[in-house]
This record gives sequence, C-alpha cells and structure tokens, in this order.
Amino acid sequence: MNCIGIGGARHDTSIAALIDGEFRYRKSERAFGIKHHKADDNWFMSVLDEWGIDEKDSKVVYTDSGRKRFGKRIRKPYDDEDYIVEGDRICIDHHTAHIYSALSDCSQHAAFDGWGSGRNTGLTVTPDGHKRYKDLSVGKFLSYVGYAMDFKGMEVDFPGKVMGLQAYGTPDLDLARQINQDNILDLCGEWMLRGVDSKDSKFQDFVATVHKACELIQLEYFKVFDSSKKISCSGGVMLNTVINTELRKTYDIDILPHVYDGGLSIGALRYAVGHDFDMGNFPYCQDDYAPEEVHDQTIEEAAELLAQGMIVGWYQGHGEIGPRALGNRSILMNPMIKNGKDILNSRVKKREWWRPFGASVLKEKAAEYFDIDDSPYMLYNAKVKQSGLDAITHVDGTCRHQTVTYESNPIYYKLISAFEKKTGCPILLNTSLNIGGKPIAGRPEDADVPGLDALFVGNLS
Repeated sequence: MNCIGIGGARHDTSIAALIDGEFRYRKSERAFGIKHHKADDNWFMSVLDEWGIDEKDSKVVYTDSGRKRFGKRIRKPYDDEDYIVEGDRICIDHHTAHIYSALSDCSQHAAFDGWGSGRNTGLTVTPDGHKRYKDLSVGKFLSYVGYAMDFKGMEVDFPGKVMGLQAYGTPDLDLARQINQDNILDLCGEWMLRGVDSKDSKFQDFVATVHKACELIQLEYFKVFDSSKKISCSGGVMLNTVINTELRKTYDIDILPHVYDGGLSIGALRYAVGHDFDMGNFPYCQDDYAPEEVHDQTIEEAAELLAQGMIVGWYQGHGEIGPRALGNRSILMNPMIKNGKDILNSRVKKREWWRPFGASVLKEKAAEYFDIDDSPYMLYNAKVKQSGLDAITHVDGTCRHQTVTYESNPIYYKLISAFEKKTGCPILLNTSLNIGGKPIAGRPEDADVPGLDALFVGNLS
C-alpha cells in the first residue's frame, strides 16, 4: 500500500508520499511562488493525480490541518493519545508530526514550536515515553518583538529577524531571568508605543535581552534530558542557530533541515509507514524541475565569475528540503569582498540591514576557518577564526555555515574547490535563491532574480 503524509495548516503546507518504495516530497510555496504558502485541498489532490496515486487506495496520515478532504480539524489535547482515527484517515498531533519528522531512532525527542497547533506550547518526549507540555513558546516571545518592531510579512519570519538583530545588543541578564509569558507582552508593548528604531542601542539591548531569556528558557527545559545520550530535535524553534549552538555545548543534539512546519508531511508519512525509509538524495529531494548535470566547464566559468566578485545564481539538481539554501538553490558570492553583505543586500536581497548571510565551506577545511567543523545544514553559529571574511562575518564574529563534502553534493563541492584554486579561499557566501518575501526558487523562471550578475541553470547561463 502507498502511504501519504499531509502537513501544514496555517502556513508551509507540503505533501510527502512513499509510492512503490520511492519517496516524493513537494512544498506548495515553491509551486505557487508565495512564501509560507497555505494550499487548499485542490492542490494536494492535483499533486496526487500527477504522481499517479489515489488517496482512497493509500494510507493517509495528516496533521491537525483542517483539510476537508482528509478530515475535520481536531481541537483537543493529545495528552493521552497520539492519534485519532476518522474513518480511514489518521490525524496526528502537530508536535507528534514534528517528532516523527526527525527520522531518528533516538530515545530522547524534543519538539519546540512557535505556534504549534493553536496552543502556546512546547512538547518534549522523554525516554519513559512521557509527554511534557510547557505553556510557553520561545518562538512566540521572539514574534512579539517582531510585532513591536512593526515587521511586515508573516510572524513566522519574525524570530529569525530578531535573531540577527540581537547580536548588536548587550543583554540584561537580570531582566532576562525575569521574562516570562506573563510580562513579555507588556514589555514589548511599551516599545511598540514608543516607536522603534532598529539602530537604537537601547532597543538593541532589549532585543538581546529577550533573546537571552529565550535561550535560558530553552536550556532550562532541556534539563529533563540525559546529556550523555543523543536528543532528536524538531520544531521551528530549532532553526534558531544561536540557541542551537548553546545547546550543542552541553547536549548531543541531532537536527535535520526540515524541522519547521514544512517537514510535518514527512513526519506524517513516517507515522503512516511505521519505520524509516530511503529519502533518496537527502536533503536534495524536492519534487521539482532538475536541470541536467553541469559540465566541468560550467563549474569553471561560475568559479571564475565568483573570483572576480560577481553575484551568481546557482540552480542545480533537485531543490533542498527546508528553508536554508544548501548549494542547489543558492545565490553565491566571494566572502572576502569588503562590504559584500551591504552590496548583496542593496542589489539583490533587499533585506533588513542587520541580517547576516551564511556560508558554505569544504568540510576538510572548516576547522581552519570556524570553531565548528561539522554543520551540514546551516543550523549552528560558528566563530570565524580568520579575518578578511567580511561578507559572511556577523557583528558578533560568527557565521551560520554549511560544511560540504563531495559525497553530499559533488557539483557544489567541485564549485567551491574551483573557487579555492583561484582565490585560496575554500568558502563561498551562500544565501537562498530568492528575494525578500519570496520562497526559494522552485522553478527556473523563479531563479531569474533581479540584480544577479549571472545565473546558471544546469549548463545554461
């Protein structure tokens, strides 16, 4: 029997399936070109039709998504049961789907979400199988700061923006220890009434203080785990690279790139299948258009343009799962360019001035440049050990980096290697192939981003 996983309610809807043993995954935002898109039932059915499967002959598991086609929305606590069966459909809790999406056989699991299934909660599952709900959400705390700053767009993006700004401030540790769900709204509301300037040092200190409070809360909550054993982590909060880095100092944490709501369908699918399964060329397994494999000459041409200081769009193979570009749907740049961040921001990305850019580095060279030498999915902040990498070094001296091996992505590895031969630097600035407010390019026509000096789609440029 084929198995189908349906995920996402308010945003980042996706579908995953195991069809005759072959894994398929598609995210609606890349199909529609709308960031954090919420698809209706018609889209899910059209994908299943394209894949040639009938949900009536398949095992279907969905999250508490409100899909009329797949079952009514379920609003009730899940303290005593993992799922509810409605006819021939199985509905699983939002956080349970996150835990299953981790694809891990760890005995310890943690799921921390911003908004979850409508509850202001985090959920952990400990070795004894006990579910622990916490009536707070660090994701919400950071979203409230975003509201105070009058950010535009969806609140799901606010925590990431706040994470970037906090590096400019100095946290008040005494106040951080006092921040909780009862006073966070009042504290943020006071700033909202005053009006906010992101370059105001006092406001930057406040942002750093709230972020530090979230870090302390997360660290406190992790004390339920055995630090000597691996912990499988999921939920959108686990995209916070600053907090992840602090957790990593004490705990052996395992985090995959699809920890956010876009991975809920994978969790639902794993629940349906009942065991782990082959996801193909993970994490490059989006069901999207993949151009023909590039020639060495194309790689050489792209490396030469990058060495000259050009901004290059790179669209190769299948897209990566998750919100971080990992070398197949990327905008690339020489990391040594002075003011490179500002140049890229003003010409292409159009993001807030304080937000940093990530980087990709050959894994065998990572220890020379960063204090973390194993980070395949850009989920940690590493200290930059060498000067001259202005475009990727944040104000606090860190960089969110990706370590690249030949085995994980041979084409991207060869491109970075070719760039190193020309410049002596085994690193490329790497950010997602999109502009603000748009998802990562899911089609070649979406990859033609204004402001690029060159775009490579397979061998076409």
